[in-house]
Amino acid sequence: MIRTQYYVTNQFRVPFFSGPDELSVLGQWVTADIQLSPLSILEAIDLVTEAKANPGFAPEDLDGNAHTATISPQGVRVENHFVEHVEGEFTLDDAFRVLVDFWDYCCQAHPEKVDARRRQYAEENGHDPLAGIRDFLGA
Repeated sequence: MIRTQYYVTNQFRVPFFSGPDELSVLGQWVTADIQLSPLSILEAIDLVTEAKANPGFAPEDLDGNAHTATISPQGVRVENHFVEHVEGEFTLDDAFRVLVDFWDYCCQAHPEKVDARRRQYAEENGHDPLAGIRDFLGA
């Protein structure tokens, strides 16, 4: 079984958000739409990091299977396409912590994929969105 701060493997051997209730919509977005796609996790981390660093960052939508997440300097807004009341607004710090935790889950679930995808993302985008992340998290 895999367990990180916010995620655990459920009975079907897939990630399940087990973090605090106030972050559950954020956790659902990550597991339902980003899933275990290392490139998508890196993109989301990169966008959140850019929004944190740049007050002029233009809002960016990430559309997925069930949700749209809008990332802006004001935070991350998640809306479910199918269930109207499943929505929420989150700080960039909360989104960053959940996304990095999901990256940690992915590293345990698919260690054979993560390094190659991280290098690919860095080559395609000119930087590694995970460089120095532990400094941001206080670890």
